[in-house]
Amino acid sequence: MGDRQKIVILDDDEIFAALLAEMLGEHYDVAVGHNGLQGIALCLGGGVDAVLTDIGMPELDGIQMLAEFKKNPGLASIPVLVVTATNFTHRSRSEVQRFPQVRGMFSKSEKAEIIIEAVKKML
Repeated sequence: MGDRQKIVILDDDEIFAALLAEMLGEHYDVAVGHNGLQGIALCLGGGVDAVLTDIGMPELDGIQMLAEFKKNPGLASIPVLVVTATNFTHRSRSEVQRFPQVRGMFSKSEKAEIIIEAVKKML
């Protein structure tokens, strides 16, 4: 297991996070958190190859977490996929796209296979 890539999944919807973790766990080491503060802590532990994050989370949302990633050289290079129930308006899409580590944005209504394929391509 030590040679497997590590993915952090962040979502306050525990069922959705567990579903993604189950699907990705076949090929990757997966850590799950439920807010941006947990995401930062998990990533600061090192060895993280990618993050899948929701936008709307308690304590520290996805946008605030991405801003913290951008400030930290150790976190700024981790590629991120945003998977959220938030409807992407032009404003919200441009707000997320301003972070260079964001490699894609998906709605939670997207087929899980599409999201999994995006992770594989990103890595």
